[in-house]
Amino acid sequence: YSAYSAGGRVRFSTDSPFVALKADYGPSYLATVNNHCVSYGFDLYRMEGDTEIFTAAARPVAGFDCKHGEYKMLTRNNGQMTSSPLNLPAFSAVKELKIGIEFGAAIAPGISYRNDLPVVYYGSSITHGAAAGRPGNTYESFISQKYNLDYINLGFSGSARGEQTMAEYLSELPMSVFVCDYDHNAPNIEHLQESHFAFYETIRQKQPYIPYIMISRPTFFVNPEVNAKRRQVIYGSYRKALELGDQRVFFIDGETLMQGEFMESCTSDGIHPNDLGFFRMAQKIGPIVNHAC
Repeated sequence: YSAYSAGGRVRFSTDSPFVALKADYGPSYLATVNNHCVSYGFDLYRMEGDTEIFTAAARPVAGFDCKHGEYKMLTRNNGQMTSSPLNLPAFSAVKELKIGIEFGAAIAPGISYRNDLPVVYYGSSITHGAAAGRPGNTYESFISQKYNLDYINLGFSGSARGEQTMAEYLSELPMSVFVCDYDHNAPNIEHLQESHFAFYETIRQKQPYIPYIMISRPTFFVNPEVNAKRRQVIYGSYRKALELGDQRVFFIDGETLMQGEFMESCTSDGIHPNDLGFFRMAQKIGPIVNHAC
């Protein structure tokens, strides 16, 4: 999964009425929780002020060989130079991407992000974006679209377990905010207890001033008794950090992330958020990330 382009984006400006794409794919993954649009597709936005507005999606059609794709999307820019963010797929490696515009049209850099350094998200297949309808519908992307924030998505389906090796790697990354969201992949409560605060300590040693956000699993309602105990471990890390004098640590209770009407319809399979679930997560996580930036 480390080769997949989760959270990959290209920002450019153009007055072309369309954008043509030619993509060559590397390793890819298509499971029952995913679909061709998020696994291999692209989606195009346009900037209105500092906010991204969805414009078009490109997805494979019947006969797609999972290795090559050609697409055409309308920009809907009315012939005006418009910043046009393009999201790459979340569950395949894009080996090469060619972007074409109308002959004679102009192309230039896109609008800059508001943060000089990216927000870094680390976590499970939920962080990765499994079961989103398209690449732009992950919770990190929703947050980026609303607040114009650059980010790096280091969600690893089935693989992120708070390993010390990963903590050491992350501690060296330039970032504006760190979001720790691997609760779902910790195999049991004991593992979470052993790894969670240690993970925080390793990053804090190298990054003493960045805002550090801890999140417990969002699908709390699936198994409340077990998830309450897991949440207590994460909240315990947060409290211990506060007691040590850390004023730039935040806790987000996963139980609150999908609450509301149709809460039980916020996942595709009882675990992975669908578009509604990711949107609700972004509504709760986004303001805290934005404030921290």
